[in-house]
Amino acid sequence: MRTQIAHGAVWMVLFRLFDRCIGLVSTAVLARLLLPDDFGLVAMAMSVIVVIELATAFGFEVALIQLPAPRREHFDTAWSLNLSVAAGGAVVTAVAAAPTAAFYGDDRLAPVMMAIGAVWLVNGLENIGIVNFRRDLNFGTEFRFLATKRLIAFVATMAAAFALRNYWALVIGTAAGRLAGVALSYGMEPFRPRFTYRCARDLFKFSGWIFLNHALGVVFSRVSHFFVGRSFGAQALGAYSVAAEISQLAHTELIAPINRAMFPGYSRLLADPPLFRKTCIDATAAILLIALPVSVGIAVLAGPFVRLLLGEHWGEAVPIIRVLAVAGAVAALTSNNVSIYLALGKPYLATAALGARTIVMLLALAVVGKSAGVIGVAWAELIAALAAFVVSLPVLFTTIGLSLRQYAAVFWRPALASAVMGWAVHAGVHPVYEAAHVTSALADLLIGTAIGAAAYVLAVAALWKIGGSAESVEAQLLRQAVLKFRARRETGREN
Repeated sequence: MRTQIAHGAVWMVLFRLFDRCIGLVSTAVLARLLLPDDFGLVAMAMSVIVVIELATAFGFEVALIQLPAPRREHFDTAWSLNLSVAAGGAVVTAVAAAPTAAFYGDDRLAPVMMAIGAVWLVNGLENIGIVNFRRDLNFGTEFRFLATKRLIAFVATMAAAFALRNYWALVIGTAAGRLAGVALSYGMEPFRPRFTYRCARDLFKFSGWIFLNHALGVVFSRVSHFFVGRSFGAQALGAYSVAAEISQLAHTELIAPINRAMFPGYSRLLADPPLFRKTCIDATAAILLIALPVSVGIAVLAGPFVRLLLGEHWGEAVPIIRVLAVAGAVAALTSNNVSIYLALGKPYLATAALGARTIVMLLALAVVGKSAGVIGVAWAELIAALAAFVVSLPVLFTTIGLSLRQYAAVFWRPALASAVMGWAVHAGVHPVYEAAHVTSALADLLIGTAIGAAAYVLAVAALWKIGGSAESVEAQLLRQAVLKFRARRETGREN
């Protein structure tokens, strides 16, 4: 079971990297075929549609994964509710099309929103049975489903962009991806849903909290951007938005996919409390091993990274990235707790944690926001992340019967090793944004990455040895790597 969960995490990380690569290629090509006006038009439509999607984000699939033994009626009800919600969202989108076009003063918006609403309705027919990919920890099939859908959307967008050279290419690409998802869901999963609301009450007991989590998540993610834009203007908001995206790379590209795999794995282990607790500890250790060094690396190398990726006009984003990277690392530590709470059937704990973090964020903004400038907003995010982390620990310890000593045992090595890595990178390349040209920025980035990787691995190994060479996630990963290397070598010899 633990091996299946680990493989699932790898599959989900691979999909995230695949999706990111497709996105970068798509953006590079579309930027040369379409005009900024085309992107802006679709962005206007999506600004309204995202709000409607939020109002209908109940997460019935999550409830099905958490249920230990869902009946057919649960799956049928979830599909029926998804279809009903999609129909409601499509109707609201259609009604909002004309007012949105009038608000933005662009008549092209109405047909765009009508088209997206129609696709949304069809997307509600997607086979709920594909939730079994995650329930059964069959993440290889999950990867094929998601990757095929993404690839079809990419191909359709490219073909439409070359043929039409306007904003309809973006709409067509979105439609193709969603329609492909419906077709694939029935082709890859034999379950055939029926229309019923028989188990609606069972699902809403859980999904109501999921909806609140989504709503709070959107509020929390947007409040800092609203504050910066309102207080400091468009230029500052642009720098802050880009800095936030870069600083969150460790979480969005690595930790979020891992958590997607961990949730169904946790749900399967509830019948064995000791194994469940052990898996929670090991997952936390693995996240620490990944999130801390990547976040520290982003913070230390923010100067050359920004110079190389964005250019010389983005210098003001560098200090923001450094603060937000630390905030992202802290947030990554608590993100795994959410998966644990959901698996235990206690989504209200996740809602309470996010609500507390949002409140702390608002208070911190009131205290340091305007007085410290844009960097003060970044510090407010860090303060909120630290407060959420401190509050979440006793809740986690009580919920799963974990001790502070057990947590500290998996925390201190990656934390100290990351600090050593950060010092080594800074001492080795001393990356300063203001003094770097593009060529020197590339050199600093490559050298710094090499120094960081070597320093971190050596530091973790040394601290593991100093700690008595105890059984740990580091040891398990090393053992698996050695076994795979030996197996491949033996295969090579046989061939």
